[in-house]
Amino acid sequence: MPGTLRRRAFTLIELLVVIAIIAVLIGLLLPAVQKVREAAARAKCSNNLKQLGLAIHNYHDANTFLPPGGIDVTGVGAPKLGVPATAQRIAHGWAMLILPYIEQDAMFRQYNIRLDWRHPANQSVVSSPIAIMQCPSVFSSDRIFTKTDTTWGTVKQAAGDYSADNGINSAIKDGTSWNLTDDLGTDGAKYRGVMRVYRYDAPGSANNEPNLYALTDVTDGTSNTLVIAENAGRPQLWTSRGLQQTTNPVSGSAWADRDNEYITHGFSADGTSSPGPCGINCSNDNEIFAFHTNGANVLFADGSVHFLQKDMKIRILGRLITKAGGEVLGANDF
Repeated sequence: MPGTLRRRAFTLIELLVVIAIIAVLIGLLLPAVQKVREAAARAKCSNNLKQLGLAIHNYHDANTFLPPGGIDVTGVGAPKLGVPATAQRIAHGWAMLILPYIEQDAMFRQYNIRLDWRHPANQSVVSSPIAIMQCPSVFSSDRIFTKTDTTWGTVKQAAGDYSADNGINSAIKDGTSWNLTDDLGTDGAKYRGVMRVYRYDAPGSANNEPNLYALTDVTDGTSNTLVIAENAGRPQLWTSRGLQQTTNPVSGSAWADRDNEYITHGFSADGTSSPGPCGINCSNDNEIFAFHTNGANVLFADGSVHFLQKDMKIRILGRLITKAGGEVLGANDF
């Protein structure tokens, strides 16, 4: 009909402009979404460590000592920890001891502490993922893997992202070169961490350390001493350069593993060699490592959780690890 207006369709140029505007908006929105998601994951990770801290303190209240970083005994056993005297070596990880305090009492009752953690009777427990032991920033959760042991054969295990950091090498204290030495001389015991491995190899062995520490032994102050730190992403090997390998599980990857604990040696900045000056986020090969931006969460002996910056000087980190080193920490050191 004369005078009727016909609706004009969008031209190709108009459609392209609209698409371009939408693309720009999405490009602006995605980084914001990722930041919010990471902030939530970092907060959840911090809460995991907080819950582990409460569990460790409850364990201390019930037993008058902190859980050791691991159990590794031959012959004499560990009576205070429920491990019997036997000629066979028996080893356990620290997390097993606090299972009743993280609402995993059923797993604890099923676990047989009179047998090694790799024993077939304990496989159903050690191969079970525990949510509180996993950082949500890690790209894959419920990482169940197998590792071949010379004594126990193929052992099925569930990974964990938190470990006991219980010592430093001498270079971190006051050395002039990065030498691989865990003993710091005649006063070496002062520079050890809090959750040391309860160890007894044989009578007179230099490796024997059948000690259990209480909070009162932390003379540096519980608010200045870390006990648990992120060591995330295992069993895969990650460095500051990204994923390096997936076929050979990193030592101590399982939450139940006796070797879950470690001593900080530091790495090179690219994560390829150790020891070195980088103590945070350069390698997850038994070092502090997280997938958070610019640092990692750690648990202190007083139960508080702190976020340590990845560029923290490694000797400052070393001062935070020792329980009785007598080092001076500045107000802005961490």
